Amino acid sequence: MTHPIVFTGHMIDKNDREKSRFPASKEMAVKVELQKQLVINKGTSEKLFSGIAGGACGGDILFHELCEELNIASELYLALPVAEFKQKSVSYAGKSWENRFDRLINKLPFHILPAQKRNNSKDNVWATTNLWMLNQAFMIGGANTTLIALWDGKKGDGNGGTEQMINSAKKKGAKINIININKI
Repeated sequence: MTHPIVFTGHMIDKNDREKSRFPASKEMAVKVELQKQLVINKGTSEKLFSGIAGGACGGDILFHELCEELNIASELYLALPVAEFKQKSVSYAGKSWENRFDRLINKLPFHILPAQKRNNSKDNVWATTNLWMLNQAFMIGGANTTLIALWDGKKGDGNGGTEQMINSAKKKGAKINIININKI
């Protein structure tokens, strides 16, 4: 059976963000901590690992890049069509992040939340996408599912953030590893 590792975490801070969560200056330190978590998880099981995450600048892109380095197959799950997702969740961080996103989209399997789910969601598309990723992980891995979360430990800016994903994963019984970005 496959052991899915789902990632959730903060994006690189926008320039106008009031309270910093993930300043660009922490990128390398976050990468080191995320790599440690992936190596630890990979070393605890003989099972085949797979990665599931969004594609936003910051934690998501770092996760996919590290999966590639560690020979863990990963797939992107996008809340919106590629161009719209890129505009909302990547482009503001600059050309380097756009290029990294484009490389992943051209290399990895990706899935886009179906239009019907985007349009009929009682929650926002981000919350719906979080649940979609978790459900996919549990379909392929059941109780073997692990969530790695890059989190500041605080309530999010709205529904569909890291806190919501952690709470949903707890309810489903996933193993949860939190990387506290405040300690990096």
